[in-house]
Amino acid sequence: MSLVVEDINGNRINIDSLMEEKHVILDFWATWCAHCDEELDRLNEAFGDRDDVIIIAISQDSKRNVNRVRQMAQSHGWDFPIIIDEGKKLSSRYGVFGLPTVIVYERGGKMKKKIFGFNPRIVEIIEKALGIE
Repeated sequence: MSLVVEDINGNRINIDSLMEEKHVILDFWATWCAHCDEELDRLNEAFGDRDDVIIIAISQDSKRNVNRVRQMAQSHGWDFPIIIDEGKKLSSRYGVFGLPTVIVYERGGKMKKKIFGFNPRIVEIIEKALGIE
C-alpha cells in the first residue's frame, strides 16, 4: 500500500513512489524544537539543489499551527515538502519518539540510517550512508 500524504500547500505526495526514484531524507521536526530548524537548514543547504535526493520535513506541530510552520519555512527559504503529522501517524509508522529524528532511505526504498537527536555532522553522516559526496 502506497503512502500518500498532503503537504502544507495541498500537494499530494506519494512517499513510497519517491523512494523508488530518489534518495529520501525524512526529517521529523517541530517549530518548538530547539535544533530542528538548524538541522533542516543544513540539509537544505547540502541536498536542496540535488536532483537525486528529496527532503521531506514532517512537522509534529498541530494543523492549527500550519501558519507558523509556513512562516518558518518561508523565513528559512525551505522549498521542500512539509507535512503536518496530525496525530503522529507518520511518527508511529517510522518509529520516531523524539525530535529531531532523520531517517535516510536510498533510492529503491532501503533504509540506510536513522539519526536520533541533533548532530552537527548530519550532512556527512547522510552522505556516507548514501555513498554520495
